[in-house]
Amino acid sequence: MHNRTTPLVTLTLVLAAACSRTSPDTSPPSQVSTDLPATSGKTDDPAAVAVAAMPEDAKVKAPPEYMTNDDEIFGVLNVMNEEEIKMAEFAKKWAKGTRVKEYAALMMTDHEAFKSREGETRDRLGLRKTDSRLRDDIKNDSKQKMEVLEKVEKGDPFDKTYIDIQVDTHAMWINFIDTKLMPHAQMPELRVELNNFRSTLERHYNQAKELQASLTAPKS
Repeated sequence: MHNRTTPLVTLTLVLAAACSRTSPDTSPPSQVSTDLPATSGKTDDPAAVAVAAMPEDAKVKAPPEYMTNDDEIFGVLNVMNEEEIKMAEFAKKWAKGTRVKEYAALMMTDHEAFKSREGETRDRLGLRKTDSRLRDDIKNDSKQKMEVLEKVEKGDPFDKTYIDIQVDTHAMWINFIDTKLMPHAQMPELRVELNNFRSTLERHYNQAKELQASLTAPKS
């Protein structure tokens, strides 16, 4: 059976021309370095301190002027979680290696938890999950990567392709948080959520890089 994998490098170009209709997406994504910056999700994060100090009645609704940027950011977070869950379900079913299956199961667990918690936060703040150009581009990029995964030969080629996609996707999304989402997030609770999500993405990225190295290492 022949390996029909499409080179992943062509897929990341889908987002290279992305430009936004609104402020969260005003510039095209920069080239993602594999040397990721350290996570900004610290226990003494000013946003977390601000949220903790808020009276409960101050946390309930977003002021009207906050609606546009923040609800679009929630829309981006929602589609990231949905697409990651979808691919993980497929990979868990078809992956050959135990570690790759375990990684896919972890993606399902973590992203389902984030999707649920972000939904609760969004509802509590009175925000929506609004569409945006960045959300649409992420969805289209994920669709193309999923099509590659569906066509690749099952077994070792499938496992390697899935992990390659995970490395590429998580690096790209961390870059988006740093350059497109966090600079425009206004509500403290959303900034805390972005920090937490970024920390999880970085952990997933590092695990995928480790797996990627083991899958490409020559067999003895």
